[in-house]
Amino acid sequence: METSAKAKKSIFNFPGLFWLVIIFEFFERGAYYGMMSILSVYLTDHLHFAKESVGLIKGTIQPLLYFLPIISGALADRFGYRRMLMIAFSLLGLGYFLTSQATDYALVFGALVVMGFGAGTFKPIISGTIARITDEKNSTLGFGIFYWSINLGAFLFPLILVPILKKMDWSYVIIASAICTASMLIPTIFFYKEPVKSALQPHQKPVNLIQTLANAFEIIYSPVVLIYNSFRRSRTVKVIIFGGLGILLIYSLFTYLQTPVVSEKYPVVGIPYKDAILLVKVDRNMLAPENFQLKLLRSDSTRIALTVYKPDRIDEFLTALQDSLRRFPLFTSIERKDIESFLHQADQKVELILEKSGDGIGNYKVVQESNNRFRILFYQPTLFHQFQAELLAELHTFPLLAGITNDHLQKLFEASHSRSFFLLYLIVLLLIALAIIGYSHSRNKKSPTSNYTLPFFIIAGIGLILWFIPGLSVLGRVISYIILITTTALFIIDKSDTAKFKDHAKFLLMIFLYSGFWILYFQMFDSVLWYVQAYVDGSSVNRVVNQFLEWFGFRLNWFFDIEHVTVINAGTIILLQLLISNLVKSKKALPTMISGIGIATLGMAILAISSNIWIFIIGIIMFSIGEMTAHPKFISYVGLTAPADRKAMYMGYLFLYGVFGSSIGGIMGARLYVHFVDNLNQPKTLWLIFSLIGIITIVALLLYNKFLGSKERKDI
Repeated sequence: METSAKAKKSIFNFPGLFWLVIIFEFFERGAYYGMMSILSVYLTDHLHFAKESVGLIKGTIQPLLYFLPIISGALADRFGYRRMLMIAFSLLGLGYFLTSQATDYALVFGALVVMGFGAGTFKPIISGTIARITDEKNSTLGFGIFYWSINLGAFLFPLILVPILKKMDWSYVIIASAICTASMLIPTIFFYKEPVKSALQPHQKPVNLIQTLANAFEIIYSPVVLIYNSFRRSRTVKVIIFGGLGILLIYSLFTYLQTPVVSEKYPVVGIPYKDAILLVKVDRNMLAPENFQLKLLRSDSTRIALTVYKPDRIDEFLTALQDSLRRFPLFTSIERKDIESFLHQADQKVELILEKSGDGIGNYKVVQESNNRFRILFYQPTLFHQFQAELLAELHTFPLLAGITNDHLQKLFEASHSRSFFLLYLIVLLLIALAIIGYSHSRNKKSPTSNYTLPFFIIAGIGLILWFIPGLSVLGRVISYIILITTTALFIIDKSDTAKFKDHAKFLLMIFLYSGFWILYFQMFDSVLWYVQAYVDGSSVNRVVNQFLEWFGFRLNWFFDIEHVTVINAGTIILLQLLISNLVKSKKALPTMISGIGIATLGMAILAISSNIWIFIIGIIMFSIGEMTAHPKFISYVGLTAPADRKAMYMGYLFLYGVFGSSIGGIMGARLYVHFVDNLNQPKTLWLIFSLIGIITIVALLLYNKFLGSKERKDI
C-alpha cells in the first residue's frame, strides 16, 4: 500500500487526460501572453488608436476574463467540460483571427471581446478537470505542474516566437495566437474525455439552463441569504440589521445629494504656443526608432502631442524637432528658445483637485501641496464667471499652471460636481436583494409554483431608473444594470439549505482575503516597472550577461529593461515550481498558502533596501518563490474542498482574486506611486506599505484558519 501511494504521487502516474489539459493550458497562455506582449503598441503605433481608447479596451477585457469563469464554470458542470472546451477554443481562435484582420476601432474592440469570452470560458475547465482527476495525494503536485505550464507558455512565446513574427508583420503574432488556440480543437474532439463526475444523490435532480445560471450567483449572494436567515429568526438581529441599513442609506443618500467627489480627471498642462497647445511627454524608451514622435490629436492642428526619446546630441535633436514642428501651420514661426522651454517642462504634469468647503474667507483658496500638485478649495461663489476669472488669474501666477485655460477650469468644475453613487448603489442593491428573498420565501409558502412576472418587472423598472440618475457614465450605468439583473437569481435558487450558504460565504471570504496577496502581484505590471525605469541601473547586470555570452561567441549587446521583470518572475517559476510543489505536497493547504505569502511579502520588502539591480533581482526572485508556493496550493485547496458536483463552478469563482487584486491593486498602486515616488521621492516607503498589505493579508488568513478553517478535512 505504501509503495502504491508513492507511485501515485509521481509525475509519471498522472492519467493521459491530465497531460492533455496541461498542453491545452501551455498553448492557450502562450497565445494570450504572446499577443498581450505587443498589443498596446500594435494598437497605438500600427492602428493609430489613442492610448485612452486602448485603455478602455484593456479595462473591459481584464474584468471579463476573471468574471466569466463564474458562469462558464457552472455551465461546464451542467453541460459537460468537453462541450464548453470546444466552445472556448472556437471563440479564442475566432477572436484572435478577427483581431489580426480588423483595423477599425469598433471591430477590434468586438474581436477582443470575443477572445475574452473564449478565455473566460476556458479558465475554469482546465482547473476543474485537474480537480476531478486528482485527489489529496497528488493534487498539490498536479496543480504545481499546471501552474508551471502557465509560466512556461508566458515565458517562451514572448521570448522566442514574438520577436521572429514581429520582423515579418506585427499582425502575424496575433494570427499565431489564433492558430495555437484554434488547432486545439482537434485534440479536444478526438482525445479529450469527459472527466468522471460524481453521481447525483438520490434526492438530487438535474437542473435546466435557467436554474444553472441562477445557481452560478448563489455564492456571490450567500452573505445576503445568511443575513436574511439571521434576522428572520431573531427580532433583535432584525432591528440591528435594518437599523444599520437605514443609517447607511440616509448617509449614502446625503453623500450623493450634497457632497461632490474629487475629480479623477487631472489635466496635464499643455504648453501654449499662439493658438495651439503642445502636449509634451518624455519617454525613456531606448529602443525608439527616432529621437522624437509627433502626433496630431486634432484635425485643425491646434493640439499636437510630442513624445521625446532621450536624445544623445541635443543640438542636432533640437534642430530636427524645430524643422518637424514647422511643418504644422500654427508652428511655422517657432523658435529654438520655444523648443528649449518645451523640453524644460516636458516631464511636468499638473494635478488640480477641487474641493468644496463650508469655511473660508473669500471665494477660493489655492493650496500648493507639492511642485506639481495643487488643491483648490472653493466656497460656492455667487458670481461664478467673475470667480472663474479671478481664479484663473491666480493660477497663472504659478509657472506650471501657465497653460490652464477657462476650458480646463470649466471641465474641472463639471467633474467636481459629479456625485458619489457607489455606496448608495450598494445599499439599495442589498435592500433589493433582501426584499427579493423575503418575497420569494413568503410566496413559496403559499404556492411552490408562484408566478414571478411582477417582481421581474419591478427589477426592470428599478433598472430603468439608473438611466436617469445624473453624474453616471454610460459604462457605469451598464455595469450597474448588469449587477442589478443578477439579483433576479435570488427568485430561483434554493435558499433553504443554510449550511450550504455558510460554506459559500466562507469560501467567498477566503478569496477576498487571499486577493490581498494579488494586490502585491499586480504591482509587477505597474509600479514595479515604473520604479525600474526611474531608479534601477542595470549596467552591472548588462556587463555580466554580455561577458557570459561572449564566452560562447555571442556579441548581442544585451541590456536589462522593464520587460525582464516578468521574465525573472516566469523564469524563476519554471526552474523551481516542480521542486517547490514536491516540498509542500504533503503540507496543509492554508498554512502553506500563508507561508508563501510571507515569502512574497519579504521579497517586496527587499525592494525597500536599495535600488541596486542585484538587490532588486533578489527581491523579485523571493516574491516569485512565494507566489509559486502559495498559488498552486490555493487552487488545490479549492479543488479539494469544492462540492463534488460543482467543482468547475467553484474553480470559476476562485478567479475572483484577479478581479479584486487587479482593480484594487491597479488603482492603489498608481496613486501610492504618484504620491510617495513622483511627489515625495520616497520609493522605500512605497515598498514598505505594500509589505504591510502582505502582513495584513497573512494575519487575516491566520484568523480565518483559526476560526473558519475546515474542521472536517484536517488533511488540507
